[in-house]
Amino acid sequence: MKPTRSGRTVKGTFNAPGGTPGTARAAAPKRGGLTLTRLLAFTPIALEIASYLRGQQKARRGKYYKASTKGKALDFVLEQAQKRLGKAPKKKGWF
Repeated sequence: MKPTRSGRTVKGTFNAPGGTPGTARAAAPKRGGLTLTRLLAFTPIALEIASYLRGQQKARRGKYYKASTKGKALDFVLEQAQKRLGKAPKKKGWF
């Protein structure tokens, strides 16, 4: 509460000049870890969906379709993410 000239008190802001410290309630602690937990929980699901959709798109286009630069970049990012999460794609070829 902030005193006025008339002697009665009115509500004021805590950080305002002349404000009385100690009258504002302490803020509840933020739960920043919950966002990270959700991100880590939904990342593998999003990766599975993205790789599934990309596979469907590649299957529609055919075997001899030349991929664009964006497509190659997306394939590389998806492949690396799958490797990091332990789901390595099946190798096609001799080696």
